[in-house]
Amino acid sequence: MEWKELAPWIAIALTLILSILVPLFTQIANNKFQLQLKEQEIRRIERERKLLAFEDFFKYAGGCVMHASHDNHADAGASIQRLHMYLPEEHWEDLEILFDAIRKKDWNAAEYYLSKLSKIISEESKKN
Repeated sequence: MEWKELAPWIAIALTLILSILVPLFTQIANNKFQLQLKEQEIRRIERERKLLAFEDFFKYAGGCVMHASHDNHADAGASIQRLHMYLPEEHWEDLEILFDAIRKKDWNAAEYYLSKLSKIISEESKKN
């Protein structure tokens, strides 16, 4: 067989191979891109939740301590407990001490730990 006779068969074979491989590679690239988008969306949502937990802490626990008021004790406690998900374990004891100080209406200790945790939260919010 000469080249002239093989050329059409090679062209057909090449066309078939490309018609299978090009969509396959396109789909793989698209799936990778979609996965990256989903991971970015998950990170964004988690960041928003983290910032909302920090805002709630300042709103409820901060309000409770700064006004020396026991009115929103439950909300303050919930916001403090929620921070366990977002602060390193080394700061959990400070959270518990703050919560106990609010429960016992020890506003001086509560103010000290609120100030201490506020600085820690400020640093944590800058991460990511």
